[in-house]
Amino acid sequence: MKAEGLSSVILMVLLCCLFPFHSYGQGPNSHLRDNDWKISTPEAQGVDSRKLLEMFQDIKAKGGGGLHSILIIKNGYLITESYLPPYHKETLHNVKSASKSILSALVGIALEKKYLRSLDQKVSEFYPEYVNDPQKKEITLRQLLTMTAGLAWSYDQESASPVSPTDLESWKVVPMRDAPGEKFEYNTMLAHMMSAILTKASGNSTKEFADSVLFKPLGITEVQWSKDNRGIYIGGAELFLRPRDMAKFGLLYLNKGVWNGQQVVPRDWVKESTSPKLSIGPDLNYPMAIKYGYWWWIPAQSYQARGYNGQYIIVRPDLKMVVAVTSENQGAIFQYLDPYIFQAASSKGPLPPNLQAAQALNRLVNELENPAAQAVRPMPEIAAKVSGKKYVLEPNKMGMQSFVLAFKDGRECRMEVTIGKQTLDFPVGLDGNFQIVNTGISLGSNSEQTRLASKGSWGDDKTFVIKSQVLGDITTQIFSMKFTDDDVSLDFGNSISSTRIIGKMEK
Repeated sequence: MKAEGLSSVILMVLLCCLFPFHSYGQGPNSHLRDNDWKISTPEAQGVDSRKLLEMFQDIKAKGGGGLHSILIIKNGYLITESYLPPYHKETLHNVKSASKSILSALVGIALEKKYLRSLDQKVSEFYPEYVNDPQKKEITLRQLLTMTAGLAWSYDQESASPVSPTDLESWKVVPMRDAPGEKFEYNTMLAHMMSAILTKASGNSTKEFADSVLFKPLGITEVQWSKDNRGIYIGGAELFLRPRDMAKFGLLYLNKGVWNGQQVVPRDWVKESTSPKLSIGPDLNYPMAIKYGYWWWIPAQSYQARGYNGQYIIVRPDLKMVVAVTSENQGAIFQYLDPYIFQAASSKGPLPPNLQAAQALNRLVNELENPAAQAVRPMPEIAAKVSGKKYVLEPNKMGMQSFVLAFKDGRECRMEVTIGKQTLDFPVGLDGNFQIVNTGISLGSNSEQTRLASKGSWGDDKTFVIKSQVLGDITTQIFSMKFTDDDVSLDFGNSISSTRIIGKMEK
C-alpha cells in the first residue's frame, strides 16, 4: 500500500476511535439517509475545532448558561452536537415561536397545492364569524405572515393578557388599532388564525397536513403539538420537536426546499419567505433594528426561526451552515455565534486534521452531557426533623396544597406535592445530577404525559433547594424551602416569576 493510502487509513482509524458514535460520510455532497445524519469532524468541513472548543469551555464555566442543546451543521454534515442535562438527542423540546417559520413553510406548500389561491385572500373568506369589524374584514393572509394585521395588541400581551392569542374568539374581542398592512406588531393570534385557515383549506388538521407534506418527507416521526379548545393545533407555539429535527428543517431551507432530491417546500417560496418584507425597530421591544420576512427573522447574513427563551433555527447560506439551539436563556447563543461558531467556519475549504483539538472537543461535549456524580454532602440536623413530615400550605395561586420532603440514608430524596386532586411524587438527585421520572400527568405546556427531572441540595442549614425541569419546557422551576421550627417558607418560581407560599407542619 502506498504511504499516502496508509496515512488515510490510519487517520480514519484514529477518527473512529475518537468519535466512536459517529459515522463518516465521503464528501460534502453526500445525501442524508432518512433520519440518519452524515457526521463529520469540523476540520473536514472547514471548521476550526479550537474555536468550538473555546466556546464549550466558556459554556462549561458558566454552568451551561441556560442552554439545553446546540447543533452545528456545515455542508450538510452534523459536525457538533451538544446536549446539557437533563437533555439528550431524543428529548422533544418546545420550539415556541420557531414553529411560526414551520407554519410559514406549510403556507407555501398549501399555495403550491392550490389549497390557498393567493396571499391576497382575506381572513374573512375563511372565518367571517371572527372578523366583526369592517377593517378586520380586509386583513389578508399576507398581513398575517408579516405581522401587520393592525390589531390592537402588544408584545407584552403575549403572556400577560387575559385574552388568549390561541383562542379564535379573541379576534372578536381585540379591536383594530391600525389599518391592515401599515404597522408591524408581533401577535401569535395571527399565526393561530393561519393554523385554523390551513385546517379549513386543506380538509385536514394542521398536524396531519404537516405530517404528510413536511415531516414525513424529512423523516420526522416524533412530534407533539398542543391544540386549542376547538381542537385546532396551536399556530405559532407549543410544537415539540427533537433538536435534530429542528436542524433538518434548517437544512431543508439551506438546500432551497430540497430534501433527498425531493422538492418539499417550493423553491420560490423559500426565497420569498426569507426575503425582507419590512424593517423593525430600533425601539423598546427591538433595540437592534432587524428585518422580517414571512415569519422569519432576517438579521445580517442569515435568516432565523426564533422562539421564546432561546429556541432558534439559524441559517447562514454564505457559510452553508445551520445552527439549531434549545435553551431557557433568550440571548445565550448570540454571544457565541459570531466570535466562535461563524468565525470557526470562515475557511473556504477543508482544514488540516487537528486530532488534539477534535479529541478535546469530543471529550468536553461528552463531559457536559454526562457529568460525573458529586459526593453527597452531609445532611444538616433539621433534615431528620422535616423528613417525611407533611406541610400544609396556605391558599395560593399555584393551587399547591401540601408537600412532603423525605430523605433516606442521607443519600436519597423524594418530593411529594399535592396540587388540587393530583399528587406529584418524584425523586430528587442529591449528587448534582438530575433524577428523571414519568409523572403520568401533563405539566407545563405539553399535553402529553410529562417527564420531570429534578435535583436538589441544601443551600444552608435550614434551606433545601430543588431545581426541576419539565423536559422539553423552557424554564427551570425552583423550590426553595426554608424551615423554621414547624413552619416553612416556600419560594416557588422560575426565571420569569416567583411566588412565596407559607406552610406549617401537620401535627
